Order: sequence, then structure tokens, then C-alpha cells
Amino acid sequence: MNKKYTINRDRRNGWTKPFERPKSWLILGIQHLKLSLLIIILINSSLIYAQEGQIEGRVVADHSGEDLSFVHVSVLDGSRETFSKEDGHFILGGLEPGEYTLVFSVIGYETLQRSINLDQSSVNLEIRMHESAYQLQEVTVQGESEEIRMAREVQKNVMPVTVLTARDIENRTGNLNELLTRQAGLQIRNSGGLGSDARISIRGLEGNRVQVFINGNPLNTPDGTFGINDLPLQVIERVEIYKGTIPAHLGGDGLGSAINVVTRHRDVSYIDATISRQSFNTTIAGLTLKKSFEKPGIGIGVGVFDNRSDNDFTMQSPYQEGLEIKRDHDYFHNFLAGASITFSRLWFDEIELETAYNSTFREQQGIQRNIQHVEAASKMNVLVLNLQKNSLLQGKLKFKGNVILGRFNTSFIDTSSHSYDWEGNENASLLGRGELGIGPNDLKTRQDELRTRLNLHYTIDQHFALNLNHTYRRANYDPRDDIGNEYAMRNLYNHPVDLENSVLGLTVEGRFLDEKLLVSTAFKHYYNQVDGFNTNINLQEDAEKVMSTVHLPGYNAGLRYNLTDHFFLKGSVEKAVRLPRNNELFGDGALITPSITLKPEEAFNYTVGAVYDRYTKDQRRIQMESNLFYMKVDNLIQLAGQGLTTGYVNYARARIMGFDMDVRADITKNIYASLNGTIQSLIDNNRFIPGSEEVPNPTYGLELPNIPKVFSNWSFEYHRDDLLWKGSNTRLIYEGNWVRSFNYGFDLSIYDEFAIPGYVAHNVIIEHQFLHERLTATLAVQNLTGANIINNWNQPLPGRSFRIKLRYLLLGKVDTHNHSE
Repeated sequence: MNKKYTINRDRRNGWTKPFERPKSWLILGIQHLKLSLLIIILINSSLIYAQEGQIEGRVVADHSGEDLSFVHVSVLDGSRETFSKEDGHFILGGLEPGEYTLVFSVIGYETLQRSINLDQSSVNLEIRMHESAYQLQEVTVQGESEEIRMAREVQKNVMPVTVLTARDIENRTGNLNELLTRQAGLQIRNSGGLGSDARISIRGLEGNRVQVFINGNPLNTPDGTFGINDLPLQVIERVEIYKGTIPAHLGGDGLGSAINVVTRHRDVSYIDATISRQSFNTTIAGLTLKKSFEKPGIGIGVGVFDNRSDNDFTMQSPYQEGLEIKRDHDYFHNFLAGASITFSRLWFDEIELETAYNSTFREQQGIQRNIQHVEAASKMNVLVLNLQKNSLLQGKLKFKGNVILGRFNTSFIDTSSHSYDWEGNENASLLGRGELGIGPNDLKTRQDELRTRLNLHYTIDQHFALNLNHTYRRANYDPRDDIGNEYAMRNLYNHPVDLENSVLGLTVEGRFLDEKLLVSTAFKHYYNQVDGFNTNINLQEDAEKVMSTVHLPGYNAGLRYNLTDHFFLKGSVEKAVRLPRNNELFGDGALITPSITLKPEEAFNYTVGAVYDRYTKDQRRIQMESNLFYMKVDNLIQLAGQGLTTGYVNYARARIMGFDMDVRADITKNIYASLNGTIQSLIDNNRFIPGSEEVPNPTYGLELPNIPKVFSNWSFEYHRDDLLWKGSNTRLIYEGNWVRSFNYGFDLSIYDEFAIPGYVAHNVIIEHQFLHERLTATLAVQNLTGANIINNWNQPLPGRSFRIKLRYLLLGKVDTHNHSE
């Protein structure tokens, strides 16, 4: 008879009795919110009387009365500046009584000046701006301006965050992972070329510990069916990289770091076509079409993208000295197609219906052994409904919501009766059948998912705002492998898993001292329930039916204080939670055994930082950011040996500390330079051997292995308009990066040699735009000197590669509808 268990865990007592519901998270959450509100109220009551004079108001379009966001509002002498928010509201504070001339500017509208006599503590204005008589034919300029302003608004949050805009991304020849790995505190741990496994590492924590979002929705498809690296660069509006604290309006789990990719929505008809040819027989192509009907407020768009590569680069075997391997079984192909229809003039400000299809095929390249027949494939079908209303309850409430339906089909085939050596000789399989694992597999899995997200933002007054975010996910995971079961002579694989989880986040935000001081605090509740089977191969009976249920609290709090309009300080603290994945809880029925009592990973994160961002009088921008961080991580989930098999255990406790810095500047009107560096230390914090309370841990206090400790990136760019002829734009870019040597094993003895070599790599890019940015040609050489790059143990990466990319962008008339994400 199948047994059924319910396992609950609260913060104090660990795993409790069956069917016992935790209570402490609710009490702690209420106490935390009460304390946070009390702190904000006390700060407000003590500081509000210290305010100097201020000018506030609202900016609207003269022809329609619509709120205008991202309008640049400044005092004529440049002493104060700000931007209007999404509701058109702005505040210029810290002003002495007197006469001021304000300048209001935004692309697409005539610049406006207004003289103000500030003879009292506050002046309230309504500013009506007229459309420019000249309608821009190149919406890229307008889009870039708004992107930069939005990036600045995101960076002014209390959380440490790096923002990449479309200008940084869209015309590059590579993929998103290559751009991400050039950011401070961030590494991408690749195992090969295009389509290979890539683990994002932020501040030394990687994989599932870094949550990834698309438009605020968690991207955790089964078996990595679809990742952000599969997104075409030209559809990305911006990328937000949160380091140390995850805002509660992103509804997912993780240990304090996250990446949110915001996709682009142009309110204009356009054609965007790209094709790129690269070394190793790599082709990347994409086509996006959109027709915008301005009067009825309807937009229809379609996109098709195709990426493929042989990945047949040559590498030195890390297992056999002197053996050079040309990868001949590493073909990758990804196809993505999507369509959408958007309505922007109904009761909702935006109703969008999207559908997408994605298929992926990849071969399994051997490194330790010459694998020739193992391959994997996946197909994804997704339907998405997005709803947005920007003004409810007299403009104080904003609503965003979506519903996602998805079906994911994956397959893994390893059924060969033969194995091969590196000379190409064919031999009988050592296992009878199969080149990997402990036997053959013809595994096919179907997963059906329902996801919802609700976000409510309520502005109480000019000082306080609330944000409520709730995400819900329900999934059914149904694997089938009759060949694997037949070989094992019992049912190891055909066991369905049901998953249900939700994350609830409530944020309270306060703005004081004429918006110089921003205080934010948030409470999160994590719920996760997984129903599955204990398929441990050591069991002689049928698999047991089991259930794992988790309730856990989380929180974060932070502040930002503006010392000047351009220089501000940040500080944040967070308790973060990462829930176990179903493959960690229930294994794979073969090599990985179930671990149904896994505890969630927890981290306590502390970050302080400083940001400087300003434009000089000649419009040169200077940006500097630095952060000190400290993290204490418990219950780290790791794969560990258990006899003949392996399973996931709560093995490690770690202490992480470090420093990162990022400097970007327009040296001259035509020269831009950037430099960032990261120093991080990850220490084993287990005093005793895991599972023991008395056996000393020999690695206690030592650096955790296989994690880069010091790395840096730099770049120089020369850009100039009309360099070759009128209407052209040229960018010459040099990029470099350095990683210091690090160990893949614990440094227990001076005689141990576990070093992964460090490297310095160089890239050169030439980008030229013709016909007023309609046609772009990009040439690039990656890893110019052919450096030997290994950022994951025993996984050599490609050497020098050459790339060429052509992009054609044809834009129609600008739509004046105020679209927001």
C-alpha cells in the first residue's frame, strides 16, 4: 500500500509532525510590518518639519491631458533636476525662497520654460506640453532616451542594481549571456558553445540560487527548456541585475540575486530583420514585424527566430594529456516563433494576448568519453494574457496582471549499444546499452503549467506607497521511460509529480526630505507543495507516494539617501529563501536518489553602496557605483555521494563577503570607457562534518572551491556620426576581461594542485549604421588572442571566433500613445 506523508517546516522547529501547520511566519510577518511602519512614521514625523521649499506639480500632454512620464525637469542653472513619474508627478525640493526658471523637456514635445516665484514653502503647478511639430521618423532616438531615463529610475531604488539598456544590447553579435558576464559581480559558467549549459553566478551563488524573470514572471521552465539566452537581443528593452536584495514586486524565490529581462514594446509599425554568421558554422537569424493601428489602438506583431551551430571547435582534453579533441557531436538548434495582439484604447490601458512556440535540439558532446548518440530535445507552447490599468481610485491605484498557460515536452535519448574511443573505434557498450548513466534511457516528459501574477501599486500620498505582488504556479510533471524501466526490471521513471507554489510580497515605501530619503521595507511569504514518489533504486518495493509542503517567511528593508542630486548612498538587508526543486526532492529514479526531507536554502544578506550619476554641462555622462556585501547562507543544497548513487543534501553553510565597483564615463563627446572589478570570498562555515555535531570539519574556514575570487572587465568605445558619410554612425569597441586563477578543490595542503588557470581575453567590435540607423553592420572578433578559457572545471570553451551581423530596422510614424510596461 502506498504511503502518504505531509511534511511542514517553519522557521523555528525545522520539519514538523505530519499535517502540522506552521504559525510563526504569520506572527513574525505582522510584527515586522508593524515595526517597519512605525519606523517610517517616526522618520516622517521627525523630519517633515525640516523640509526646505519645494516646487511640485504634474506634467500632461496639452492635446489629450495624458500624464507624461520621464519628462526632464530642471532649474535653468542646473542646480536641481528630476524626472516626472508615470503619473506625471514631479518634485524639486531643497530650494531657498526666490525666483527660479524651470525647464521641461522630453523627446516628441516642445521644450518649455516657466518662471516661478517661490515665496512660500511649496508651489504646485500643472504643466501642459505641446507636441513637437516635427514628428521623429527614427523612434530609436526617442526609445533610447526613455530607456536611459527608466534605467536611472530603476537604479535610484534602494536595492543595488545594474541596468543594461537596449542600446547596450540590440546590435551586438553575441548572446545575452556574453553581455551579462561583463557586469560587476556576475559570471556565466559555460560548458561549451552556443546552446550549452550556462549557470549564472552572482556574488559566488549560482544556478537555481539566482532567480531569472521575464517581465517580472519567474522563468523556471523544466529542465532548462527555455532560458534568457534564447531571447533574441532585439526584443529586449532592458535587463535589471539585482545583487544582494530582490524587490518584492518580483515574485520568486532565490538567495538574494535576480535578473529581470524586460521585453520591448514599440507603439509603432516596424520591420526588424537580423542575420549573423559566426565561426563554428553558427547562424543566428530573426525577423519581427508589427503593424500599429493608431485610431482604434490596436497593434499586431509576429516574430520568428532561428539559432543553430555545429559548435565544432577544437579543445585540449582535460583528462588525457596531449589529446586534442574536435567536437563532432555538439550540434544545437533553437527555433522560436511568437505572435501578439494588443488593445490600448479599451477600459484597460493595455490588453495583450501573446502566444509562443519554441523548439530546441541538442547533441551531447563527450569530454571524458567519446559520446556519439546521446541527444535531447524540447518543445514549448505558451499562451499569455496581460492586463494593465494605470489609473484607478482617482489615479492612486495601478493594476498589472497576467495569466500564463504552458505545455512543455522534453525528451532525452541514450539507447546506443555501442561506445567509442577517441580514435573512433567502436566497442560494445560497457553497460549493455547507453553511453551515460547506469543503463539506457528514452525519457519523454510532459509538463502542463498554469501561472498567474497580480501586482497592485497604491499611492497613499506624496510620501507613502504600497505594492502588493502575488505569483501562483501549478504544474503537473509526467515522465515516461519504458525502455529505462524494462532495463531496471521495475518502474523507476513513470511517476508523475504535482507542484503548487506561491510567493506573496508586500512592500511599504516612504519618501521624505523632499524625496532625498527613500525608505522601503517588504515582507514575503513562500509556499511550496510537491506531490511525488520516492523512487530510490535501493527500494525493493513499489515507489512510495510522498508529499512535501513548505511555508516560510522572508523580508527585506533598505534606504537610499541623496547627498546631492547626483550622489546617493544605499543600504539594504534581506532574508532570502530558495525552495528545493522537484528534481532535488524526488531525484531522477536512477543516478539521483530522492531527498524528500530537503530544507529550503536561506540567506541573510547585507549590502551598502554608493552611486554617482550625472551629466556635465556638455552632456557627458559619468557613472560610478560601489558596493560592500556580506552574506550568511545556510542549508545549501548540493549533490553528494550516497553509496553507488548520488542525492541532494543540505550540505553546506557559507559566509560570503566582497566588494565590487563599476565606473562608466564619456571621456569626450566621442570616447566612452568603462571599468569594473569584483573581489569576493566564499568561506566554508561548517564547524563540523555535515550530519555530525562532533566531528571537526577539516575545510572549516577555507575558501569554497571552483568559484572565481577576483575578476575584472573593461572597455573603450569610439563613436562618431557622419564619419564616412552623412547619415551614418560608427562605433569602434574594444573589450577586455581578466579572471585570476582559482582552485577546483579545497586548498588543504601546499602540495595540492587544483588550479584552474586564469586568463585575459580581448574582443574587438566594429559597428556601422547607415541610412539614419536603419541598416547596421557589425563585425566582431571574440577572444582575439585565442586565450585558453575555462570558467567551469574541465569544460574548455571556444577559442578565437569571428562574427558578422546585419540588421535592418524600418520604423513607421511615431504613436503618441503613452505606453508603459
